[in-house]
Formats: sequence, structure tokens, C-alpha cells
Amino acid sequence: MYRTVAPILFVTTHAHFLRQLLLVLRLQSLRRAVPFEELRDYLLEQTSLRDLAPNYSQRTFQRDLPKIAERFGVTIAHDRRAGGYVVTSTDPLPEGYQRLLDAFELQEFLRLPTALSPFVQWESRRPLGTEWLQPLLRAVQQRRQVAFQYHKFWDDEPSARTVSPLLLKEFKGRWYLLAHDPARQGLRCFGLDRIQALESTAHSFEPPADFQPEAYYAHSFGIIRPDHELPADIVLALKPTQGQYLKSFPLHSSQRVLVDTDEELLIQLTVYNTHDLLMELLSLGDQVQVLAPASLRAQLKQIHAAAVSCCTT
Repeated sequence: MYRTVAPILFVTTHAHFLRQLLLVLRLQSLRRAVPFEELRDYLLEQTSLRDLAPNYSQRTFQRDLPKIAERFGVTIAHDRRAGGYVVTSTDPLPEGYQRLLDAFELQEFLRLPTALSPFVQWESRRPLGTEWLQPLLRAVQQRRQVAFQYHKFWDDEPSARTVSPLLLKEFKGRWYLLAHDPARQGLRCFGLDRIQALESTAHSFEPPADFQPEAYYAHSFGIIRPDHELPADIVLALKPTQGQYLKSFPLHSSQRVLVDTDEELLIQLTVYNTHDLLMELLSLGDQVQVLAPASLRAQLKQIHAAAVSCCTT
């Protein structure tokens, strides 16, 4: 059954959201009583909050506590005996909260003072559409339909869409919205970088009865989820150096090491065989071999042969 969460984005600025989320993550990671002064100093270390933290008082912190309880479902209280603040009750924050923090933090980080710019180089290809993250997440939680113009890359003109937003998903630095499209009677995925003129409507909705947000993409690499296909056990053989990269940054949460020697690394993924996965494997070139399934191995072999043919004609 679709499970609602407490609203978390009724905030006036990114700084408030970041501050409160950072406090929760800090206390959950330390798992001990933390004095207010230590929490304040931690906020001071955060680049995006540097201008705000020096003025962060006990009174402001006390005002943050009920907001944190409402937005994150986390209760923080002072433990007099231990001499600091502790989390007294909580559900573990979903992994996606950390990714959202990264996205919002990036927006703040890109506002670095000019004096610091010589020491930082960031990817020039910045993701577009991140300004829609907050209003879309609010609409997801309030179960409010949204209306926007959507411009597919292959269409000359944008089309008007009114959808029921269900889930925000990140993949390779881009953000996507999974939504139920009543006009098309099904789930559709929209790239935030192709959304224009988004507005929240007054129309509420109920998610599909069988929709489970935590499970929908569980076996997907990327944003594609086949409706009538089972995930496959995919076995990859990697050269040792490339294998180290995938050990430190797994392709998927299902990744499991089968063999790890000085000669090779064998890993297994349980995922859908999709275009997103195919493109990722092609990007590894001769550093990877597909051992199973045979159909994926043949598909890669055919693409490589076609590429060689193009380069020799």
C-alpha cells in the first residue's frame, strides 16, 4: 500500500531545509548526545550555510525542533544527564533524502564567493530543472496534481500535461518525475529538464492501489522499468582495475561479488535488461565481458561489430 510521509518541504528557503536536514543527519550519524555548540559549529562548517550559521541561536534551534518533528518524523530532545541533544524517536531517513540534500546543497554550493572560485572546478554540464524539485515534492506529499508544458527532445513543440506526481528519481545527475497520467491511463516518466511552466493545481488524487514507491525501481538500472518483463541475473567479468571502480561505486544495489582475484572481478546484478543498462555496459568498452544472459552478450557483440563496421567503411 502507498505510504504517506510527513510533509517536509513547507520551508521558505533552501537554507532552512538544508539546516534542518543536516541537523537530523548529523545526530543520526553520531548516535550520541551532542551539545548545541557542537551542532552550531558543524553548521558553520557547511559551505552553503556559512552566512547563516554564525547567527544560529539556541532560540532558533528550539524553533527548528518542532519543524523537524513535523517534516521528518524525527523527535530531538535534550538529555540533561548526557549533556547534549539526542534523537529520541525516528524512522530511518530514506536513502533518497540524502540524494535530495546533495541536489539542494549543489545549488547552494554553486553560489560560492568569487574569492573561492579559483580553487573549485565543477562539471560545466549542470543539470537543468532542479528548480522543480521542491514544488514537485510538495505536490507528491500533498497528493496534488500538477500541470506543466513538456517538451520532448524529438518534438517541435511542447505539449500540455496534467498528471498525478508519485515519485522523484535521480539518474546520472538528472532528475525525473514518475507520475500517473490520467489522459494516457498509465505511469509516465518525465525529465525535469524538459518541464516548463509547472503549476500545482487544486485537484487531489489517490495513487494507484498497487503502486509501491520503494519497490517500483528496485530492479531498474536507470529510469526504465519494463511492465511485462522479469529482472534478469546479469553476470559481468571485469578487468582488475575497472573492477576496483565498480567495487567502490556499485552499478546497482543488487551488485554482488562472485569472484575477486588479481586477474578478474566477477559480479552479478539482478536488474531489468534495459537500454539504460546497455548504454552503461557499452561505456565500459573492452573492460567488461557479459557472461550471462546470452541474449545480452549477443546484443553487445552485435553493437560492437556494427561500430567496427562503421569505422572501417
